[in-house]
Amino acid sequence: MTLKKLYIPLVCFGLAAILFSCEDADDFNNVIEQVTCTDGIQNGEETGIDCGGECGPCLNGLDFSGLYVQEDALGRPGINLVYSPNAALQNAYNHSATSDRSSLSPIQGMGQATFPSVFQTSLTEYYAFYQDPNLPEITFDANVLGQDITVFTEFLAASDALQVAPEGPTSFHSGDVWFTGRRLSDDVMDDTLLLLFGGPDGTRFDGVNGPKLISDQVDSGDRNFGLPFPYLEAPLQQ
Repeated sequence: MTLKKLYIPLVCFGLAAILFSCEDADDFNNVIEQVTCTDGIQNGEETGIDCGGECGPCLNGLDFSGLYVQEDALGRPGINLVYSPNAALQNAYNHSATSDRSSLSPIQGMGQATFPSVFQTSLTEYYAFYQDPNLPEITFDANVLGQDITVFTEFLAASDALQVAPEGPTSFHSGDVWFTGRRLSDDVMDDTLLLLFGGPDGTRFDGVNGPKLISDQVDSGDRNFGLPFPYLEAPLQQ
């Protein structure tokens, strides 16, 4: 009888000690969640699995791994299409790195030809083609930015990439600011044509001194760029 009476309190005391020690373990050994961008779960400030927050943008299931080939260069639309005279040159331009289009970089398979020299030839031929025989001869001697044909074609070929002004206006052309980026409302083609055909004061090939080449006569129409892409207005009610 004495042994049984002692056994039961000892068992109860042991269980109590275990329970108490577990509570102490929870109090003093809290588990700290380790958030990483490779753990395969959405946690921390992530907005998706291992993406968002500090883990980079979520790509909505798109896979950008692997090797990609550059297919087009459109920092300043129309330059390559208009001034590279054939598809082979256009493709070579599109597939090349910006740093490989300078006046010192011959085009692969084209001997010593460079993109600026190709553009110079094309621009000179355009001026000759559109020349009004009843008016004094005009050539590309400078544009509204004061660039002569050599500087201008090197600029077009070697820097066909958008630039961004982190602390200034981001525009293709706004007043005296040029090429700090591109807004949706910028008339990129008119600005480009003005540099190509406007001459020093913007009046060459203006419809009076030869054909009107300084504008494509297309504006933004009724597009409201405050709307979500593709910026379509509501249909007109009849």
